[in-house]
Amino acid sequence: MREFSWGIALLVGVGAIFVALEVPLGPIVILGIVIAFILTYRYTYGVLYLAIALSPFLGLMISIPTGELAIGERAFGGSVDIGVAEALFLFVLAAWAVKVLVLWVRRKDKNWRPTLPLIRSYAALVAAHFLSLLSPYAPDPILVAKASIRPVLFCYLVYVAIPVNLLRNRRRLVTVFSILAVVGTIGALNGLVSLFFVDASSQFIRRAHPLPIFGVSALGDNHNLLAELMVTTVLMTLAAALLARKERVRRLLFGSAALQFAIGLLTFSRTGWIVFGLQAAFLAVVGYRATIRRHLGAVLAVILLLIPLTGVMLRIGLSNVAMSSNSTRVALLEIAMQVWESSPWIGGGAGTFVDRVGSAQVFLIEYGAPLDSHGMLPKLAAETGLVGFLAFVWVMGTFVWLAATRLKTITDPIVRRAVLLVLASAGGAVAYQMLNTNYWTGKMWLPVGLAVASLFAFSRTGRHKPTTNV
Repeated sequence: MREFSWGIALLVGVGAIFVALEVPLGPIVILGIVIAFILTYRYTYGVLYLAIALSPFLGLMISIPTGELAIGERAFGGSVDIGVAEALFLFVLAAWAVKVLVLWVRRKDKNWRPTLPLIRSYAALVAAHFLSLLSPYAPDPILVAKASIRPVLFCYLVYVAIPVNLLRNRRRLVTVFSILAVVGTIGALNGLVSLFFVDASSQFIRRAHPLPIFGVSALGDNHNLLAELMVTTVLMTLAAALLARKERVRRLLFGSAALQFAIGLLTFSRTGWIVFGLQAAFLAVVGYRATIRRHLGAVLAVILLLIPLTGVMLRIGLSNVAMSSNSTRVALLEIAMQVWESSPWIGGGAGTFVDRVGSAQVFLIEYGAPLDSHGMLPKLAAETGLVGFLAFVWVMGTFVWLAATRLKTITDPIVRRAVLLVLASAGGAVAYQMLNTNYWTGKMWLPVGLAVASLFAFSRTGRHKPTTNV
């Protein structure tokens, strides 16, 4: 770890010297990439853990100018904007690919043989995005190819393939769950502090929302983005608690999960509340009925406490701000359906939806700047048609089938409950994006990847010593 810290310091120091000497940006970028790759190859797991920790912070961005390249101006608008976490994941992906070539292809080390779950269905989803090149809308081939590779293919490689292939045992998975518990705690504390401040959407009641961290809106700028984080990290934190070996650590994690859940409710995000309800229903049906019966008094107490909050939630849902949000969503849905009706099989072209909205003058006059689809399914229908829509259904169906079959091989009750929590977290992340816009980011696909990694790791390793009867 000391060498890793020295490597980061070296990268920053050399970059500072280049800037001070007014060396052109190109050599600095190339040198930085080389040093970063070497560090990642040497400390792959350290960089992976850092990337996972930063994945919810979509506001942390890097902008790399493309110079005078015509394709750079055409595809990226003059600069490549990439999240810090995405950049780290790319280095991990490159390091893993090199290790696979060296250790599996050349040395025949079966431990490095790639595992690619969901690959057939996800390949169909990527192909559907490329197929939209043939749309009667005649989309720009460069933009369609760009959208098909990043974010669509990118999401599978870094958020599904990387976790499944690198997080192959209980210790590494618990480390990741613990990292996300810390991230969730930071987000919850940020939301707790925000209750003392009023934002534009607070209206008649203060609601938890993300505040800038050191002047940067790393978590976003509205309450929905904080709720989006909480619906994932609450259950990851509970999974870490179940798998923790020390009672003191377990209690701290349970307390953190309770805080995150409370802040998630206090965002008064309608989508957040819906997803929490779906997650609770899923867990109650598939594996926690005995736990609910055992703690029925506590469950009833929580329900009673939620009654006044539900009244506030209903009042917010009927407010002018909520009605305006609903009308915006309906307008975006209408545009998506118009595009889909014009090209029902292959859609209007991958990555073109915002441009379609921008060409709708009525929307611009009524709502201002063009927005992306508030929901993944309308987005898929508009951009990739029925082919892309069905490919996504295939991906999700394969995921459910994989979960159902692998769960049967996990006999340890504690491990099984932990995996169910991770599955509920992944399901919640997917459900949230049915009404939101971060469907092609780690906020949706990383929980899915961690769920698949958990299914493979725990069904592969079998039982571990039970630690508690929670």
